[in-house]
Amino acid sequence: MTAEVSVGQYLAIPYQPFLGNPAKNDVILDGCVNLPNLFPLPGTVEERRIIIASWLTDPDHLFWEVWRGSAVVGILGLSRIIAGLDAVGHFAFFDRQLVGRRTLVLKMMRWAFEQLQLRRLSVEIPDHLDPLIRFCRVKLGFRYEGELLAGRHPKVLALEHERINGPARWVAKWGARRERMHCGPDGVWHDLVCLRVLREEFAQIG
Repeated sequence: MTAEVSVGQYLAIPYQPFLGNPAKNDVILDGCVNLPNLFPLPGTVEERRIIIASWLTDPDHLFWEVWRGSAVVGILGLSRIIAGLDAVGHFAFFDRQLVGRRTLVLKMMRWAFEQLQLRRLSVEIPDHLDPLIRFCRVKLGFRYEGELLAGRHPKVLALEHERINGPARWVAKWGARRERMHCGPDGVWHDLVCLRVLREEFAQIG
């Protein structure tokens, strides 16, 4: 069972669509529809709302609704959960602002590692959303899939002579992706960039 997570002015509680004011569901669905990093399929607004609703209520997923005072402002969640191994993390704030919300996301991640006994946590982000990718890397400790291994390879290390800053990061950035997996609001298909943080890496984050 998921638990409440609170940080400062924010409170994240397990998402239960049939408890509380039902108007919150419209706020959540409308907020998710307008976020470019969620839900890769094209379609009408109504079609996307149906997909989102089924995704949020899937019994194999875990989601929290995030409140600031009397307003619901975002969601946190986990999908593709394999207890003892891995899950895909999701965090979305409807105003698209991440400043001041890092601690809340980290607390959810800590809950996932402890309660689900995960060895790693994954995220998948459309490749054109550089600020979100950078936030995950700099603020949450994520790394591209294969980045750690690439950093040990002599061919990759040799790229330093080509004046490539951070050659392991550069190589992994292009290899750690699922090609043409996300349709943006402009109708253009983008790659999903795959990142992960390992349990022992997360333990070192303050």
